[in-house]
Amino acid sequence: MQIKKILVLGLKILGVCLLFAVTMVVGGALSGLERIAQQGPPAQAASQASSQTSPSAQASPQIPPTAQPSPVESLIPFLVFSLCVGAIVSYLILRSSWHGWTLVGAMIVGMYGISTVATQIESIVFLSNKLPQGMVKAIFVEEAIATVVFVPLAVLLLGRWRAAKPGTESPVPPHMRAASAVWKIALLVVAFVFLYMFFGYYVAWQNPDLRKYYAGPDWPTFFDALKGNWQNAPWIFAIASFRALLYVAFVYPLIRMLRVARWEATLATALFLSSWTTILLLPNPLMPASVARSHFWETLGFSLVFGILLGWLLSTPQSTGTERPSAAS
Repeated sequence: MQIKKILVLGLKILGVCLLFAVTMVVGGALSGLERIAQQGPPAQAASQASSQTSPSAQASPQIPPTAQPSPVESLIPFLVFSLCVGAIVSYLILRSSWHGWTLVGAMIVGMYGISTVATQIESIVFLSNKLPQGMVKAIFVEEAIATVVFVPLAVLLLGRWRAAKPGTESPVPPHMRAASAVWKIALLVVAFVFLYMFFGYYVAWQNPDLRKYYAGPDWPTFFDALKGNWQNAPWIFAIASFRALLYVAFVYPLIRMLRVARWEATLATALFLSSWTTILLLPNPLMPASVARSHFWETLGFSLVFGILLGWLLSTPQSTGTERPSAAS
């Protein structure tokens, strides 16, 4: 009987992964994202010389974009992306003590906020005149369609629409005190900015192809990069700080809904943030493979480290492994 339950649960999780892939394809088709991406960057953007100095450099390309990838080349990376996101989303839903529309709302906020809003804010600030016209808007529309359709169906498929039986709910952990919340958020903002610059310099910026692509300076040391950014583009630090606040706002409901041990909430947060980085494994017609791969390792390292810190600080010691509602209920 136990083996049967495990098999059924495994099939449900695979169904969620497939559902995510389908909704992403539908969202892309309805938003026109693929058609817009095939247009390539504006001609004027390709010829502009950039003065951007960020280690995560968001500047105009200095080498021609790659050819449009074939569907076969995109299939395996897309499946990896769908499996990673589908699996961790299933885990969060199954381990949540919330249900129904409350759970759906928390998942939509977390998924759309992290995958689109907190990520694409850089595209809005840095790349609005460098990407194909309408591409950023299409990304927001694609993700909105996919998320709104996917989440309720995933919750329903995993059997978490109805409340657990009375008497099986875990106790609600107390909210953080105001003083505690202030210093934790401040620490997270500082950590976000530091890790953003750290992984940007030591992972992404060490790739000569990436520096050429963004036409950025070859800083001799990490501290030279920090100093150069502070002198030439101090607003980068403000943007990173704002993104840190967005991460806190979007992830906190997910942590709040989990009634698990603190280490488990921490691990879940890190894996949730990291799962979205696998989209960089997909062939990108606007970015050479070498550049995209550097950004993948950069964002993966950042997401794991910051996710651990985010999950640990925002969860509470009271969130221990007490009795939980059955995942299959």
